[in-house]
Amino acid sequence: MRKRFLVLAAFAALFLALSSCGVGGGDVAGVQATPARTVRPVFTSTNTATATARPSDTPLPTETPVPTETPLPPSDTPLPTDTPVSEAATDMPTALPSPTAPPPPAATTAPQPQPTNPPPPPTATATAKPPQVDFRVAEIVAFEDGSLMASGLHNIYFTVLDANGTPLDGVILEEVNNQPPLQVTTGDKGPGKTEFTMWAADYRFKVVGNTGGQALSSETTHVLSILFEHGVWADLIRGGICTDEAACRAMGSMHYSYNVTFRRTW
Repeated sequence: MRKRFLVLAAFAALFLALSSCGVGGGDVAGVQATPARTVRPVFTSTNTATATARPSDTPLPTETPVPTETPLPPSDTPLPTDTPVSEAATDMPTALPSPTAPPPPAATTAPQPQPTNPPPPPTATATAKPPQVDFRVAEIVAFEDGSLMASGLHNIYFTVLDANGTPLDGVILEEVNNQPPLQVTTGDKGPGKTEFTMWAADYRFKVVGNTGGQALSSETTHVLSILFEHGVWADLIRGGICTDEAACRAMGSMHYSYNVTFRRTW
């Protein structure tokens, strides 16, 4: 501070000296023109002492940083944001269901329980188509009738039944494998029964009608015969005459009878 004062005092003294010279020169001006002196700027010493910072125990104040926004502590809950409204939202109806009311359950079709076993096929009813024939052959069995030798019988014993197994009398059976045709009628040998005696021929029978004049249709038996190798071996095996075809052939010619049953289909 003191140095600065001394500099200012020296500058003032120099200024006064220069001013006095200018005033005295005015008298000579009338005799001879003297060029005016240009005042030069005061030279300032470059050695002017500058304030040197001395160490001090007291630190100089520093600029206080401008307080910034303190970040909020992290949170698991996201801050609400502006949810953009989609175009689909604008098409929604204004009236919305109450949030407390549960939505109606979706209509579903409950699976139907499936039966473990398939149902049996429907039985024949009154509306079903009638069978193609009135009578079917229910049984043919050959058996030993007294003896397998020449003294044995060789007859056909017929039985005719209805659909429930009740014997039917008055049913006419006809032999169709020989001429002239021969007929027998059930009931003459017992309920639903009749007989026919075989000889050295092949015979086949079927139902043709009844004594009431009604025509009836029927299946026809296969060949019934006591001729060697003309009869059906299965009929003899079924009746216990022999055990297999070879055993039947080995027995040769013999006598036996048949049981034949016809059953009505309605």
